[in-house]
Amino acid sequence: MPRIIFILCFFYISVQLYAQSPAKKDTAKAKDPFTKTMYIRAMPLGIYTGAGYPQNRITQNIEVGKSFGMIDAGLTYGKTAIKDTSGDGTNYLEAKVTMDVCQYGIFSNEMTIGAGGVFNSKNYLMLEISYTIYGQFWKRCGVGIVTGYYDFSGNTTDASHNMFGLYLRYGLIRPENGGLINIGRMTRTHLHR
Repeated sequence: MPRIIFILCFFYISVQLYAQSPAKKDTAKAKDPFTKTMYIRAMPLGIYTGAGYPQNRITQNIEVGKSFGMIDAGLTYGKTAIKDTSGDGTNYLEAKVTMDVCQYGIFSNEMTIGAGGVFNSKNYLMLEISYTIYGQFWKRCGVGIVTGYYDFSGNTTDASHNMFGLYLRYGLIRPENGGLINIGRMTRTHLHR
C-alpha cells in the first residue's frame, strides 16, 4: 500500500513539474499544457456477479490519466474483495486504455482494455475488457455505468468475473466527433450544402 501511494505521488509531482517547465515557443502552433487534458475517473461502487454476500463482491478504483483525442490512457489503483479466487491480495494496479466508440450529444459509449497485477495474490495477472455508457452532465464532470469482464490468472489457478458499476469522471468534455473540447487547437468546420 505505501508503494502505491508513493507511485501516485511521484506521478502527480512529475506531471506538475513537466507542466511548469519552460517550453520552446513555436510560432506556428500553440502547445497545450500537459495537465490540461488530464482526467480522473473513480468507481466508488462496483459489484461482481455470482453468489456471495455483497461485501465480498465489491470492487472500487481510481484512475488518473491523460486524454489523447478520443482515447484515454491511465493508471488505475483499486481494490477487489474477491479473496477466494485471487488469493490473499485484494489491491491491484492496472494500466487502461479507453476509447470513445460513439458519441451522441452529451452521451458516449466507451470501450476499455486493461492489464495489471494483483499484489500478494496467487492469481496475480489481471486482464480487463469493459464497456461504459457515459453522460457528460456538467462542464467537466460526468457519470457513467460500466459493465466489464475481469480475468485473474496465475501459475496454477485462474478465475473470471463479470462486474457492473457506477463511475464518475472529471475531465474535458467531448463533442460529436469524440475528440476533446477546449484544448486550444483549431477545429475543422464542415460546410453543408
